[in-house]
Amino acid sequence: MTPPASGRARSITEALESAVRFLRETRGRSPRLDAELLLAHLLELSRTQLYARGTDPLEPSLLVAFQELLERRKAGEPVAHLVGWKEFYGRRFTVSPQALIPRPETEFLVESGLQLLERSAPIRPDILELCTGSGAVAITMALEIPHAEVWATDLSEQALELARENVLAHRVQERVSLRHGDLFGAFITPRRFDLILANPPYVGTERGPAPEEAVVRHEPAMALFAGPDGLEVVRRLVAEAPEWLVDGGNLVLEVAVGQSEGVEAMMQERGFRDTGLVCDLTGLPRVVLGRWEER
Repeated sequence: MTPPASGRARSITEALESAVRFLRETRGRSPRLDAELLLAHLLELSRTQLYARGTDPLEPSLLVAFQELLERRKAGEPVAHLVGWKEFYGRRFTVSPQALIPRPETEFLVESGLQLLERSAPIRPDILELCTGSGAVAITMALEIPHAEVWATDLSEQALELARENVLAHRVQERVSLRHGDLFGAFITPRRFDLILANPPYVGTERGPAPEEAVVRHEPAMALFAGPDGLEVVRRLVAEAPEWLVDGGNLVLEVAVGQSEGVEAMMQERGFRDTGLVCDLTGLPRVVLGRWEER
């Protein structure tokens, strides 16, 4: 199958259908969605507008540019990197190879945090997100809870630059503070939070499910891998978080498939109460949470 610029496709619809066939044979997953996003990006149209203007002709230069994007997608480069953004919780966030691409399953981390704060109902909640990456989770929390103060940390200065760009784009710079450092080490003086969230690295270098090859090639290893079993960072979070939570504060973590029960047991052993698991849309437990109470 040849990409659209090499064949006779000249209209938007012809180019799109040719691209779908090309990606179906080479990438397999969501070929139509991928093709729509790439062509809509090039033409600065919505996906709906692609079909409304399907008979419009495409200039040869745009067909060549479309072909180049399809070839890069064929090679495994994420669509989000090709278009420069990813939707998360109904909002668009700038992405780059410097940070993990926000995933749909991470929205369950946000949902869990929002529900816990609704129950505890602090007047002005202080929220901390560790391993913030693009900043999508921290920014979403700030936008969903307009009276909250949010802090976000990351060990990668490049990731924080990306997060800063997103903070400014969503106009929450007055309520989202970014800190560079290793987990809680980003703070010079201790403070307490009503909620601590994290989507930490949790891929094992020796055990557990391996990520796709394209993910390893195109996303930062620092955001993926955490020791032989993938739990090095999680262990630190569970051990250290109580010193940073208010009485009755909650810790919420996203973990890999197969890790959740072990992490919940880890939290219980540390002394967290009301621990629980939250499943994603496929029914797999991906979020672990627990409440800390001072003895």
